[in-house]
Amino acid sequence: MKRMLILTCLVFAMACQSDKEAPKGYINFETPEGVQPKVTNYYFIRHAEKDLTTKDDPQLTMKGVERASYWGEFFKDKALDQFYTTKYMRNFQTIIPIVHYYKKNPTNFNENRDSLFSKEFWQNTYGKNAVIVSHSNTTPAFCNEILREEKYAEISEEQYGNLYHIQIDERGKIKDTLLFFEEFELPENIRNQIREGFTE
Repeated sequence: MKRMLILTCLVFAMACQSDKEAPKGYINFETPEGVQPKVTNYYFIRHAEKDLTTKDDPQLTMKGVERASYWGEFFKDKALDQFYTTKYMRNFQTIIPIVHYYKKNPTNFNENRDSLFSKEFWQNTYGKNAVIVSHSNTTPAFCNEILREEKYAEISEEQYGNLYHIQIDERGKIKDTLLFFEEFELPENIRNQIREGFTE
């Protein structure tokens, strides 16, 4: 009887341990079934500078179009597989130069969901390099859900150059980096084309 009790306790302990959340610094979800362990990269950016004189789904300003073009140049060598954006015009305009290089279409996601980092999102992006264009509040919120801590605050209204890079290795270990690109340089021919388009 004593041996059976010990065995029961061991089984119960193992079951409880498997139900626990992953240790801090590791991803919540397991490797999708039937898939070899791979590295997953997420790049989160806010939409570029928007027209503050318009409240109803504003478009990008000239500076915003320049920044979007910069992101297109920046992400050329990141071997991106997937592209996510919210439904708003400013976000779509921000991601256009990025998807143009890769000849892909972006996928819309709903920023008003209770949970942005869902199991479905994890399975769809596992082992991929994905860029996500969101907003001043949902960009850091998305990152915080992956990290399971309130590490990043909302982005101030004046900031548009934050780049949050979250990498999850084959074991599920998370590494996050925040880079700032408030100042950026564009090739002169691209900058001239943009400015000519705004003056026509």
